[in-house]
Amino acid sequence: MKRLFFVIIMMILPLGSLFLLNSCSASKSSVSKKDNSKSAFYIPDYKQIKKDVNVKDGEFYYPDLLKRFEAADTTMTADQIYHIYYGAATLSDYDPYYRVDMKRINDALVGDTLTEDNWKNAAQIIEEQLAVVPTDLKLHIYKQIVYDNLYGQGSNESYNAYNQVIMLVNAMMMSGDGKSMESAVYINSVSDEYGLLSIFGLNPTMQSLTENRGESYDVLELEENDFGLKSFYFNITNLMEVQSKIFGF
Repeated sequence: MKRLFFVIIMMILPLGSLFLLNSCSASKSSVSKKDNSKSAFYIPDYKQIKKDVNVKDGEFYYPDLLKRFEAADTTMTADQIYHIYYGAATLSDYDPYYRVDMKRINDALVGDTLTEDNWKNAAQIIEEQLAVVPTDLKLHIYKQIVYDNLYGQGSNESYNAYNQVIMLVNAMMMSGDGKSMESAVYINSVSDEYGLLSIFGLNPTMQSLTENRGESYDVLELEENDFGLKSFYFNITNLMEVQSKIFGF
């Protein structure tokens, strides 16, 4: 399984490098420009996004966007993809600490020779979990691996799964490049942190929680890498706020 995971990362890494080295920008009503007026990154305005995704017949109505995302609709705009990812964090059933069960997926793929049944079982487990957390990046990465083996390289299923990974990475990298606290990437879950790092071939060695100016950050120290990055920064303020509401502190 590790070898297969390496293959998909090597396929996505060149495009991932472009995301990390270059900024993704768009004109949005539901995001706030970062403090540096010259920054190409945008802070999610969760209150506005929540309004947007609940407007029936609106451009960003979440049930409609989700159907398009699940169909890997490549005609979706940057704004719509942004709302798919960050809109998920405004839904009533949002759980930032949902634990993706990777063990079940890995257990389905144990064996010297993997059969079609192995891949089918893994696909079913992934699809069951995506029904609960449809924008989890790590699950989508594994889905692409499984579909590639189940349906074949170049199949519509594999191609669509690949596009869904790229959509999610695109949305996250609009919020920052992770190179500093000022340009931290806003994420919906800890699982997404590790999914995004894997896209860039970055291996964390230590994780720490940092507070600065009322914002919360996960700082992940990294092994030596091609980007020369020592740490990667994630803004987890929204996660912490939701956790406080859930547990009442």
